[in-house]
Amino acid sequence: MGERLPSSAEVGGSEWSIITAVTNPLRWSAIAENVSSPVAIASGERGVTVFCRGPAAELLVIRGERGEFQPPSSLGVPLARQGSTTIPVDWPIAACATNPGEIQLVARGPEGELLHGTLRGTEWGGFESIGSPAAWFGTVGVPMGLTSAPVACSCLPGTMDVFALGASGNLLHSPWDGKEFAEFESLGAAATDGGAPVILPISATACGVRSIAIATRGTRGDLLVKWWDGTKWSPFASLGLAAEPDQLYPAVKVPVPLSGPPVCAGGGSTRLDVFARGQRGDLLHKWWNGKDWTAFESVGSPATPEGALIPFTSASIACAWGKFQLDVFARGSDGKLYAATWSGSERPIAPPQV
Repeated sequence: MGERLPSSAEVGGSEWSIITAVTNPLRWSAIAENVSSPVAIASGERGVTVFCRGPAAELLVIRGERGEFQPPSSLGVPLARQGSTTIPVDWPIAACATNPGEIQLVARGPEGELLHGTLRGTEWGGFESIGSPAAWFGTVGVPMGLTSAPVACSCLPGTMDVFALGASGNLLHSPWDGKEFAEFESLGAAATDGGAPVILPISATACGVRSIAIATRGTRGDLLVKWWDGTKWSPFASLGLAAEPDQLYPAVKVPVPLSGPPVCAGGGSTRLDVFARGQRGDLLHKWWNGKDWTAFESVGSPATPEGALIPFTSASIACAWGKFQLDVFARGSDGKLYAATWSGSERPIAPPQV
């Protein structure tokens, strides 16, 4: 990543090292109710835009600046144009910023179609169907459809990279140049070197202008990461399990699986942050500083006025690095979407090096 990406051996083998993380729970505040499937995109130096599913299956937009958030606004129930008809849009929806004030949204259609729409400022034109990836038999292409929700990231202005699983179990990639999507290409089986399959969903983020990270879980509940270093892809490599205090001997930590899928956010060429739900319903955080990975640390969970902890749900987590801050979002078991913003004034999350 940047000048030096960790190799698969450093990521998943005995050569990678861990630095000790400082545990200091974040301060969580509720910004919406009865929403799910959040996705966060940095906008400007300290702004963030959050898309999520509303109680009537509508697409909601929540805009924030310096940790202050506006009430949700609705873009309506998402539908996609397909010729002269419309088709429903499957959740979750993914998004990435490609220019100032311009956000690309991608989703999956009911038959595995790739769907795409653009939000420019407050102008939303809806989704349109791009079509399905094809399996080629000689000169004949047979549409096969995506089998997972697509995810997206942007390394350079005006461009986007989209990833999803195909019908054959391979990880597919389609770059977008600002006008058209290229044909999906296969990045190989969505599995580790040992052949163990990954557990959906996946998360993707750009790390600077040359590198991409894709994060997911393995069958053991361990964190898996796949890297693009600007010239080649690494295989999915394991970064290990989280750790919790032993119930009988709290001073001793024992390895435990992640209880939810990870999400990742790149902060420049020497920074990658990963969040996932822990076994106690708290949010776990792990990051790479350009040289080493930290161990998983807990950044806590919200609490009721009486002090009772509110566990997070497993899949509704999002994060985004802006120029000066990291925003994290997670849905609590009370149905509220909680936000925490770190702007460099306090631990535990150190700022990116750019």
